[in-house]
Amino acid sequence: MRNPLLSSLLLFLMINSSLAVDVQGLMGQGNGYYEKGDFESAIASYEKVLATEMVSPALHYNLGCAYFSEKQYGRAILQFEKARQLSPRDPDILHNLEYARLFLKDRFDLPEPMPFIAGFKALRNGLSLAELKLLEQVLFSLLILGIVLYRLTRRSSMGRIILTVSISLGALLLVVGGWLTDRVIASSDMHAILLVDEAEVSSAPIPGSSTLFVIHEGTSAEILDATDAWYELRLEDGKTGWINHEAVGLY
Repeated sequence: MRNPLLSSLLLFLMINSSLAVDVQGLMGQGNGYYEKGDFESAIASYEKVLATEMVSPALHYNLGCAYFSEKQYGRAILQFEKARQLSPRDPDILHNLEYARLFLKDRFDLPEPMPFIAGFKALRNGLSLAELKLLEQVLFSLLILGIVLYRLTRRSSMGRIILTVSISLGALLLVVGGWLTDRVIASSDMHAILLVDEAEVSSAPIPGSSTLFVIHEGTSAEILDATDAWYELRLEDGKTGWINHEAVGLY
């Protein structure tokens, strides 16, 4: 388990100074508690920051490290997953997420995906939504610039080069636009992590319905449907069933 991002205070310099909660102070306090081994107090500090609706991979990562140190593996994995959504290529986040999963009771023996499919999935999730949006904006700006420059130089050899580059930028912009659309759609899919030691997965969203199987802390699943008090889950091995809201955390 790698250490928290203790330099993460830099990520909060753009916080509005009028906020009632001292986010930078709480992060520093949490990091200090973590270094001293007081993980319970570190969690309390990080959770106060989380309650401000602060969005930061460092916050989720540090909170995940603190939960892991308290052997709360479900909550640790939940925070690492949230951090990964914001920073999908961060090696510390990816390492700690995989390491935390080694402590889970539920394992799914699934066939290895074909290298092409595995590579495509890695590429598809290689950029965060924020990075894709920024890339799209940069490409669009460059395309507009290319069009303007082409109109000024179209009678010269440079104009032909600029036209070729602009066409390439347009094609790339279409690819990135499709990629961004795919990620936006995928981001609407919710997943759940079991936060309690174990829970029964029921056949229907009704108290007293028959139990299909039991899952243990840290198990993740896709959410297929929801009622006021129940989620319908689909596990990695394809099993489905219903579980109470209180047993899981969402990402």
